[in-house]
Amino acid sequence: MAISKGEEEKLKKIKREAEERATQREAKNFKLGYLNLSKIPISPEVLELLDEEIAQGAQIALIQKQGKTLAVALRDPENQEAKKILKDLELRGFRVNCFLVSSSSFQRVLEIYKKLPKKLKEITGEVEILKEKLAQFKEEIKNADDLKTVIDKSALENITELAEILLGAALSLEASDIHIEPEQSRTKIRYRLDGVLQDVTYLSPRAYNLLLSRIKVLAELKLNVRERAQDGRFSITSEGLAIEIRTSVLPSEYGETIVMRVLNPKSLISIEELGMRQDLLEFMETEIKRPNGMILITGPTGSGKTTTLYAYLKKITTPEIKIITIEDPIEYHIEGISQTQVKPERGYDFATGLRAIVRQDPDVILVGEIRDQETAEIACHASLTGHLVFSTLHTNDAVGAIPRLIDMGIQPSIIAPAINIAMAQRLVRRVCKKCANPLNLTGELKTKIKDALKNLPENIQPTIPEKIFESRGCSECNHTGFKGRIAVFEIFKIDSEVEKLIVSYSSFSDLREMARKKDLITMQEDALLRVLKGMTTIEEAERVLGKIL
Repeated sequence: MAISKGEEEKLKKIKREAEERATQREAKNFKLGYLNLSKIPISPEVLELLDEEIAQGAQIALIQKQGKTLAVALRDPENQEAKKILKDLELRGFRVNCFLVSSSSFQRVLEIYKKLPKKLKEITGEVEILKEKLAQFKEEIKNADDLKTVIDKSALENITELAEILLGAALSLEASDIHIEPEQSRTKIRYRLDGVLQDVTYLSPRAYNLLLSRIKVLAELKLNVRERAQDGRFSITSEGLAIEIRTSVLPSEYGETIVMRVLNPKSLISIEELGMRQDLLEFMETEIKRPNGMILITGPTGSGKTTTLYAYLKKITTPEIKIITIEDPIEYHIEGISQTQVKPERGYDFATGLRAIVRQDPDVILVGEIRDQETAEIACHASLTGHLVFSTLHTNDAVGAIPRLIDMGIQPSIIAPAINIAMAQRLVRRVCKKCANPLNLTGELKTKIKDALKNLPENIQPTIPEKIFESRGCSECNHTGFKGRIAVFEIFKIDSEVEKLIVSYSSFSDLREMARKKDLITMQEDALLRVLKGMTTIEEAERVLGKIL
């Protein structure tokens, strides 16, 4: 005999209620709390801290979070994977409250997982460093040795304090990156200062595990995922500034390697602060105000391309013009500019974004990087249709930008009229003023320098000084002999004569020869001019640029 739909629903309800009562009794036997998840809110943000596949496999879910206290739903308290996760959470400094749930209850968790967006928030954590505390760091930590002393004296079990020291010291020392690298029996901490990694100290395995947990929570990364790379971000607020910390976690032989990139808005500088030669500064101030065309900046990662691009945008930003950027990712936020970030996983890449930007009536466009033929073609066409376009390429020098675009499949007849300037740059360390050692220019060395600079235009020919400097090292510069960095530049101006050569392109050497005839000053020559002004050393210039003498 068939039963009605109403009777069927009634039977299901009776069955669910019986299941909940049985689970409640089971919870008492295990001396655990009991929850019916159909009657309480579940936080999607907290749920997402644990990977869905792992949650389903271990029958465990993180459902609510208050400070360092987590509410955890368990389907089977005897599940070994669930026990490992609970132990891991406790090791990472969480207080865990466990609740037994029924199979029906747990099904609701899985349904919420299915509805979660790929990423709920861009920035989910924040660390505040008080003005007084930052002033203390600046007073106590002037080099890597000082930082080691402060860390060694700190209570490493207080993970909040350790994280604050590491982040505060990065601001004090103006580090661009913090590296946390687990080894077999200890974990190495390194900072990138003036472009060079320097060892700071070592942490015990326990301190490392606690720190890893703290950083993962701040950056909203999966706590228990250890076999695949994860990326996230959080921010430090200090002295009224929000400083973004871009975080990368990568599985390695002895644990997870962490790299935190510090994106301090104070790093944004003006075009005048780039350190260009006066003739070059005056030239570029004119070029960046042209109504159309493309300015390409080339160089490897870490050569300061983004800093230079932002300096140009800051210089030309006015209420009368519209500037739109597409970046991967947005490194710094600039007032008065519309900035957008690529999201390849959602089909929003440079080409797609750039195609949309040109329909937004911009005057100036910044494309973070030209990576493929489609992006290059759209950027070139935008520069030919009344837009000023800024972008970057990875090439060894300025002239190399042209064959690079040709290799991408762009016709020389399009490249020639589209590009105004190709500019290469590198960063060299500035010699420490406190300990720089004067070096007499001997006859042989002076002759080599004169020979290296013999092709410079007459208006750039320098006066050769009696002395230059070499690095020595002191406590002020962390015994490296250098403090701070300056950029060296190489600019290839595309005029009508160069355009004709590009259209009939035959070889890189022909372009290079033409550039030299047009008074191109190479990065090597620019670096040597900085050596003669006492700003850097020959050794440092050759470390970055190769042989220059």
